[in-house]
Amino acid sequence: MAMLPQQSPSFPRQAAPADSFFQFTSRYLPSCTVGGDFFTVSALSDTEAAVFICDVAGHGVRSALVTAMVRALVEELKPVAREPGQFLTKLNCDLYSILKHTGTPLLTTAFYFVANCQTGKLQYANAGHPKPLHLKRSVGQAVPLANSLGKGQAALGLLENTVYQSSEVMLAPGDMIMLFTDGLYEVEGANNEIYSQALLLNGVQKRVQLPAPKLFDELLHEVRQFSAQENFMDDVCLVGVELQGSKP
Repeated sequence: MAMLPQQSPSFPRQAAPADSFFQFTSRYLPSCTVGGDFFTVSALSDTEAAVFICDVAGHGVRSALVTAMVRALVEELKPVAREPGQFLTKLNCDLYSILKHTGTPLLTTAFYFVANCQTGKLQYANAGHPKPLHLKRSVGQAVPLANSLGKGQAALGLLENTVYQSSEVMLAPGDMIMLFTDGLYEVEGANNEIYSQALLLNGVQKRVQLPAPKLFDELLHEVRQFSAQENFMDDVCLVGVELQGSKP
């Protein structure tokens, strides 16, 4: 918990949290004492927010150690923080250099975006991570954020020379980007049924107009009710970023 953001930045910096143009909501449910999921929220300027989320395969101490490595590497990537593709490309190269000596690299998926509350532009890159959802509240629709390439890219630390591509989408006031790890939906229910990404999308769509805290809590309750164990077997991380009201 000490590695996760303890408070969210305001936009602009001097704004009270309730008046910030970006509003942040998160839920973090580790399956063990230590977890393999991690996220950061940071301000690149008074109008630019950067959000990073990653998921190291498995859970427990081994995953947590790799997560700690990723956190340290992310802190060093400020020179390329405004370019999501470059950000993940450099992070992948650095992580590969460390993990290649272990002989057993752990699968690490990640998603990184930079959003500008003045222009509404959101740029993002994806390293094998579940596609976040773009909640377009003005039209009551939730859609996955796909890559402009039309296909996924490799997880981090597997291939030394992977070059990640940036994609772009526009946000309207009231929109939310919902990021999550696969522990949220890879849940087994009765008769070996799985709470699939399709069910997750449907669950979000039904609640697309709800405030992020209520949406997240209801969604987590729905998945727990579906689960045969009535709980999550893997780490779960949810992060929501909402663009408020009129643009500055």
